[in-house]
Amino acid sequence: MASREYPKTWGKFERITEDGKTLSFVIEDIPEDLWPTAIEFMLGNYIREDVWWTTAGTAEDPQAIEEYRVLWTSIVKLKMSLACFLLDSEGTERTLVGVNLCMPQEKGHFVEHKPPKTQAGLLSLCMFSEAMKVTAIYDKYDVSKYLMGAGLSVSTEYRGLGVAVELLKCRKLLAKEEGLNVTGGIFTSASAQRSAEKADMESIYEVPYKEFGDQCNINFNTNTENLKIFAARVE
Repeated sequence: MASREYPKTWGKFERITEDGKTLSFVIEDIPEDLWPTAIEFMLGNYIREDVWWTTAGTAEDPQAIEEYRVLWTSIVKLKMSLACFLLDSEGTERTLVGVNLCMPQEKGHFVEHKPPKTQAGLLSLCMFSEAMKVTAIYDKYDVSKYLMGAGLSVSTEYRGLGVAVELLKCRKLLAKEEGLNVTGGIFTSASAQRSAEKADMESIYEVPYKEFGDQCNINFNTNTENLKIFAARVE
């Protein structure tokens, strides 16, 4: 496959706040000079809020955080992850407000990674490996490979504006340009699942967290009823 334009702008959108202010956003590939910034963004938000990582205790373990810094750095280097920036009134200054890490996932091939040594890392690996036993995406869409989400987070002050929805919509465009017919992944929280629905992704598998926890021998402390897998064909 020929090399594609990188970094590329995938979408622009505006939102009007409750006080009548217009906010302008742009979604792009994460440019190489901002790879470390995007990783720290995820480490500062995602692992401190997402039910999987809070259950594993990742944020409280500096060594576990470093394990994820290494893992996510390897993912962002694949150049398949997206960033959402807030533009200033002149369109010259940009503030990172959202990140969606993505990677190709192939049937029967577990993500390459350096085995974790921390308890938190081992717990999260257990959860992921259990979830990846589900073949619903491959089965439903008759594919052997798809663009998988590896984490999505939006800055607290810009939630409720549909940033996550726009990132997911742009992820479909990215998947298509990468020659992949499907994008999907594990959506762990009720808010993430609502975003997937609004982005016209389809829930193709769900399991109660109690049952999934029994499979992993982990007790999930969450108000979200079910773990869900969403996907969408992008042809």
